[in-house]
Amino acid sequence: MNIEWKDSYLVGDGRIDSQHRHLFKLADLVVNAPDQNEFRLAAMQLYGYMRTHFADEEILMRTSNYPAYHEHQQLHNELLTRFNAISHSFAQGVWNKDEILAFMTTWLLEHIGQEDAKIAAYIRQQSP
Repeated sequence: MNIEWKDSYLVGDGRIDSQHRHLFKLADLVVNAPDQNEFRLAAMQLYGYMRTHFADEEILMRTSNYPAYHEHQQLHNELLTRFNAISHSFAQGVWNKDEILAFMTTWLLEHIGQEDAKIAAYIRQQSP
């Protein structure tokens, strides 16, 4: 399965939208890794980029006075924890591609498509 970007996922902030596109590319590499070594490398890249992206998104929320900042930050922490658990299982020799695919699609499609869209709507509403 391919994880593909769609313009319907745009949130309206150029930097965040660019990062989201890149996250989709990295997630696609993880999901379609042909072997465990490629999975490990792709997962490490994705994890590092997730942390960078979440930090940037949280700055945007704080500077915009986004009212659900703390709740959204908690969602980020939960996503990182879940990805850490998947990575830990992999390190223990468990490579569950169905779990990986479910996480990637849930995170990307639901989190970006729904939760990040709320940030975008709030920011648009605040603009004159």
